[in-house]
Amino acid sequence: MEWQPTPYTAPLLVAALASFFFAAYAVRNRTRGEVPLVGSFVAVTVASGVWSLAYAAQLSATTLDATLLWNRLVWVGIAALAVAWPAFVFAYVGWTAWLRPRRIATLCLVPAATVGGVLLVGTDPLFYASPSLDGANGYLVMEYLPTPALIGFMAYSYGVNLFTFGVLGSAALARDGVFRRQSTLLFVAGVAPMAVGVAGIWGLIGPLFVDLTPVTFAVTSVLLGWVVFRHRLLDLSPIARDAVFANLSDGVVVVDADGRVVDLNRPARRLFPSAAVGCGVEEAFERAPAVVDLVPSAGDGGGDRSGRVPGAEPDADLRVTVDAGSDPRFLTVAAHSIAATGGGFGSGLGFGSGLGPRTGSAAESTAGGTVLLFRDVTERETLQRRYRALIEKSPNVIAVCGTDGLLRYVSPSIERLLGHAPAAIEGRPVIDLVHPDDRREAQRAFERAFDTGGPQALDHRIAHADGSWRQFETVVERLFEDTEEVVITATDVTEGRRYEQRLQVLNRVLRHDLKNDTNVIGGYADLLRDHVDDEGDDYLDVIDRKVETLTHLSDQAREIDVALHSDAARAEIDLSELVTRLCESLESSFPEATVTVSAPDDAVVCADELLESAIRNVLENAVVHNDGDQPIVEVAVDPNDGGYRVAVADNGPGIPPVERSVFSEARETALEHASGLGLWLVHWIVTESGGELEIHTREPTGTLITIWLPAAGGEAGEGGERAERGEAEEGEEGTEGSETTETESATEPAVGAGPRPDRDPTP
Repeated sequence: MEWQPTPYTAPLLVAALASFFFAAYAVRNRTRGEVPLVGSFVAVTVASGVWSLAYAAQLSATTLDATLLWNRLVWVGIAALAVAWPAFVFAYVGWTAWLRPRRIATLCLVPAATVGGVLLVGTDPLFYASPSLDGANGYLVMEYLPTPALIGFMAYSYGVNLFTFGVLGSAALARDGVFRRQSTLLFVAGVAPMAVGVAGIWGLIGPLFVDLTPVTFAVTSVLLGWVVFRHRLLDLSPIARDAVFANLSDGVVVVDADGRVVDLNRPARRLFPSAAVGCGVEEAFERAPAVVDLVPSAGDGGGDRSGRVPGAEPDADLRVTVDAGSDPRFLTVAAHSIAATGGGFGSGLGFGSGLGPRTGSAAESTAGGTVLLFRDVTERETLQRRYRALIEKSPNVIAVCGTDGLLRYVSPSIERLLGHAPAAIEGRPVIDLVHPDDRREAQRAFERAFDTGGPQALDHRIAHADGSWRQFETVVERLFEDTEEVVITATDVTEGRRYEQRLQVLNRVLRHDLKNDTNVIGGYADLLRDHVDDEGDDYLDVIDRKVETLTHLSDQAREIDVALHSDAARAEIDLSELVTRLCESLESSFPEATVTVSAPDDAVVCADELLESAIRNVLENAVVHNDGDQPIVEVAVDPNDGGYRVAVADNGPGIPPVERSVFSEARETALEHASGLGLWLVHWIVTESGGELEIHTREPTGTLITIWLPAAGGEAGEGGERAERGEAEEGEEGTEGSETTETESATEPAVGAGPRPDRDPTP
């Protein structure tokens, strides 16, 4: 067979060789890659190579029969490319549904029918009518008239190609970094041959009957090589990237063997604004220099500045702090090397399939880069630091103990409270520090905590480093339901217990001595009445009043001691019966006083058992400290806001503002104090009952004291809600006939005052 040279033979042969080379490279070096992408890429390159090689032979043939024979092989390549190209595009952009057998079969219908018709019938007369050879261009070229079948196939192939170009164009616009460049170059490599082919058909370039489409493959093969080797088309596909890389909430940065950033996702951009594709690791991680040590430097033989061997297991505990001024970020970092097997062209890039290291022997692989995985643990780290600070700065000793009785953790506060270093205590039996006399009780508390899971409280002594014993109140509780550990919270109450003990002793001794001495003084005053004149009787009356006051003060101190140290629960008390009885007793003791009572048949409240003492103090003070000739006391019991209110109004001189301010601030000072214990007694009893105490000044003179108590069966917390509703209705609901012009009331249950303090009755 004779052959003729043409200007297109060499470009077509170059295009064919380049296509077959890419196919062989993909089969040899990328068989472990993403199967649909690599498989369709091989199909595209083989079909392009067949088309280019067969068309070179067709143009070089000098007879019509040989030209038509090679033309059949050309159509095999064209039909195969009509299936392989859209399959490659679908695999590249991740349209996996189009790669299923049913849809691939649909995509193959027209190309398969074309190949079958060409092989069985021939291109003449299937596609060409009246084919002939013409040598007007200096070489023989087949001329023909197109048939409807040829026009139909061309319309089909152009339609499919336009659709795939739209898909690639959308991918190029939607992606960024290396994948945008991949998509753009593939778009150009696909559009260029079709555009040149269409221009040739219309006679805009080249001879009229020469198909320039396969000739263009010689140029587009350069673009294809650039995409494969420079932008790692077969190593990093956007499908894997979208699924495993771009959509990760953690930051991912890919660094090549030269220490340059080649890709990163959006979380990584937010963490490191200076990082960009193409910049060095020093510039990318200038806010976290420790990260640079994880990246092997170019030409260092695979080591890194931190001594870590690439490919070794990363340090799972590596943490770095990203300097962001007043808002630092805390990250955990893991580094994974990327290696590629083989030493063929492009292996120096070293990127295997996916993001993990490729398998293979050490002799066959070379380090190609590093994947850095960043996890933002700022919220967790901040929370841990906060809890750590709370434990370390706690005034209590906090420890964790296991079922074996050994201390597994002790807070640093133990050194401040007990003089023991935490490291010296951890690992020791917890019972070793407990006083021998308290160990049995402590051991039982630990056992109950493990058995029941509920908190166990105990009082015991713990050894100090100086040999002394400190008193602690301790709570032992299961740490978690699914762990065999308990958490121990121990509060040092040594000083508080000593202070309380001293107060109790002082209170008891003072009350005992005070009462004894006042009895002695009263006895001697009675003896003196037979030895003094009438003028001396006035002085003895003063002594008697003072003795009576001191005796009453001693009794109040005893009642307060009982109120503060009593463990008695609240009881149901009928206010109507109690107030009526106390008012009758008041009239008997003070005949000169006028006492009126208004109360319902029953008014049962839930209050402290010492409530009777509180109301008695209020009633007696309304008469005892009244400087008028005829004391008037008006008492009313009314239902009010889920409870009952006792209102006691008098016409006395009123309580000085300084006395009321003591209780509004709930404290006493050297210059500002309540002069008697009665106010405090009433205040504490009412507060312990869950009620409210308020003092109102009446005009022109007098005092209105109100006590609100929750009804039996109600919630004690109702008092707080009632206080928030304001004090207006308190002024309106005073005793009949009274008028309140100045009001001072409590704003919470702990604030308020009792009856007026004892005043010096002497002129």
